[in-house]
Amino acid sequence: MAYFTTQQDYFSLCSDISSEQKQKLNDFLFILEESGVGRIIEDAVGRRQETGGRPSYNPYRLFATLLYAFSRHTGSLRQIEESMRFDTRFMYLMDQKVPSYSTISRFCNNVVVARWREIFPCIMKEIVGKYCVDISDAFVDGTKLEANANKYKFVWRPGKRHDKLNEGLRTVISVYFPLPEGKRAFISKEVGGYLSMLKQKIADARLVIASGSGHRQEQIVRDFHSLEKMLLKTLKYEEIESICGPGRNSYYKTDRDATAMCLKEDYYSGLGSNMHAAYSLQILVSKGLVLDFLVSQERADSRAFIPLLDNYHADYGSYPKRVCADSGYSSLENYRYMSAAGMENYVKPQTWQRMVGGEYVELYHFDEERNLVCLNGRKAVVCENSGTHHRGRETHFYRIEKCWRCKFKPYCMRMLKNGNRQERVFEASYDLWVFKSEATTNLLSPKGIEMRINRSSQVEGVFGVMKQDMNYDRGRRKGLDNVSMECMLVCLGYNIRKLFTFIEGKGKTDYWTAPDGLEPEIPKEPNMERLIKKLSKKKNGGKTKYKYRKGTVTKVCVTNFL
Repeated sequence: MAYFTTQQDYFSLCSDISSEQKQKLNDFLFILEESGVGRIIEDAVGRRQETGGRPSYNPYRLFATLLYAFSRHTGSLRQIEESMRFDTRFMYLMDQKVPSYSTISRFCNNVVVARWREIFPCIMKEIVGKYCVDISDAFVDGTKLEANANKYKFVWRPGKRHDKLNEGLRTVISVYFPLPEGKRAFISKEVGGYLSMLKQKIADARLVIASGSGHRQEQIVRDFHSLEKMLLKTLKYEEIESICGPGRNSYYKTDRDATAMCLKEDYYSGLGSNMHAAYSLQILVSKGLVLDFLVSQERADSRAFIPLLDNYHADYGSYPKRVCADSGYSSLENYRYMSAAGMENYVKPQTWQRMVGGEYVELYHFDEERNLVCLNGRKAVVCENSGTHHRGRETHFYRIEKCWRCKFKPYCMRMLKNGNRQERVFEASYDLWVFKSEATTNLLSPKGIEMRINRSSQVEGVFGVMKQDMNYDRGRRKGLDNVSMECMLVCLGYNIRKLFTFIEGKGKTDYWTAPDGLEPEIPKEPNMERLIKKLSKKKNGGKTKYKYRKGTVTKVCVTNFL
């Protein structure tokens, strides 16, 4: 069955479209036909019986027109409706039918949102296979996407407030009822049970539960009223925590899936701040094509790295051969994941930029026997309390004593509050050090140079086109699924822009490759004397700048941290 390529008889209104443009659109429809996305839309639409009224629009042509619209302009539903009325290309795709913007919105809500996770890889696998695109090199990056929510209607996770409430509950309940040893948290069901039992005690004592001023109350009655208020707070905090889930610290009343994140710019003022409703958009790019994406609620990019690659493996059945990302994705869990999956590690360590600039020296390294060795060549002793970090990091503590004569002491202890101490304790992980060393070696190799250059041109270029050319820097819909669907259409629109260049014969998949004989990059050698001199200058006061504020000039002491 043909879904997208069914031929129709057109009126003279579509005669203005050129034969070349018509051929491009036909090739675009043929790609959609061969991808099998028509069957997915058919399952989502279903076979509904006609119950009267106007006949429904062709869902397959409507979907094709929707994708084409996102590749041409911003994807505004009203703009799509206007294009269907006056643009001959849209007339050709839609068979000269003009659905309203509300009809297009219902189609997105009822059809596309339900199957967006299947639609995207189905189309992309067809494009990659048809044009024989080598996707062994993958580049990962992310951005913060401002949500369509009121920035002032946010709710923070209770956290310490809930802990303080539990302490108050324990204080009140323990007066009248025995509690298990170590009982620190109470749920609303437990509080309600204790409240009922306390009410029964008041009834047995033949006391009257009165409220309001002017009533002399016994202590047990006052505690009963306090417990009632605490029960209401417990219910409120439990509702907030259930909405936030285990990994979030906030949500917004106008979009409960949005999370408070730090943005460079915002819709309200144009200035960034630490508290704006947003989502995290992660993309995986290869040869200029967005192969996969992920819309998450994680504020840190490193936590979205593994779910993104899991989606890629589920969609394509394999992992990329090489993965390159910036230092925001550097973590032990991500390195281990790539190692277990057989991917070559080109993820920059946190200290990469300062290391290649000669502004950073590693304070320690591990020898072949896994002993930690400091800058002065001394071996550290493992502390007795060494073990898993309280935050879950697999680190150990190493101590080096008698550091008063060490020439590297000004640099080694620069970040410590007490710089005069005579011992140094390192918190380090051997596995993380090995993975970072491997990543550094790979990045300095000729292939690493190639990966770094292509990452900056490909994945950063995708975000530039999306935000500047496609004008998509803020979500229009609410809810995680709706925003994910919208991002899918934006990513597909970008890829279709690339597809039309392939159809025209102008598209390229051969990005810069490292020439034969290219030598590995050698980072700038750090000068310890210069770094220590810089630190001593910082301790003496640093530079003085002048800060203008409300017509006054204020001296500000500026210090440079390494």
